[in-house]
Amino acid sequence: MIDGKLNISLVHNEADFEAMKQIRRAVFVDEGHIPEDKEFDGNDYCAAHVLAKVNGKPQGTMRIRFFSDFVKFERMAVMPDYRKTDMADKIMKYGFDYAIAKGYERVYGICKEELLHRWEKNGYTRIPDAPLIEQNGMTLIPIMRRLPKNEHSLSLQSNLSLLNLPEGEWPQMDALRLREDNEKAYLNFILQKFKKKRD
Repeated sequence: MIDGKLNISLVHNEADFEAMKQIRRAVFVDEGHIPEDKEFDGNDYCAAHVLAKVNGKPQGTMRIRFFSDFVKFERMAVMPDYRKTDMADKIMKYGFDYAIAKGYERVYGICKEELLHRWEKNGYTRIPDAPLIEQNGMTLIPIMRRLPKNEHSLSLQSNLSLLNLPEGEWPQMDALRLREDNEKAYLNFILQKFKKKRD
């Protein structure tokens, strides 16, 4: 249980980008003793970052990178006060919705063996015959999760007003939760959301 107002979104500005880095530096570099140049490997500038805040204070993050037919969830980090809550699960759920909105149907990840049960609770399975990975002094297990097909995912036929929205702020993210099941209702949902923003 998280005590306070939880907000999860993508990083869209320099302040949140720095906050994401501070969380990972505290968790992976200071606690985990991973060299800073390995933790910040250059991929941060070409990835999406999920940031979780409690009462406005950054407390958790995850990086997402995109490949041809799958996304890779990585660099999940949660500050100590929230590790016994469901914050990591909520960050992952946001990532699932984000990937589904984009039309992806598979998520790739790696995890420590002692954390495999937690990832399995979120629908992951070990990738058959995939070799274990040795990285930064850790032995990691390749895992994957299948995502449901989204008939309303962003595509070449999507309205330009959708494609011009800030990354991750598409109405699909909410529509996934509302389970819109026809195009008319879906477009009406979009128009109502835009109308509220104007008002």
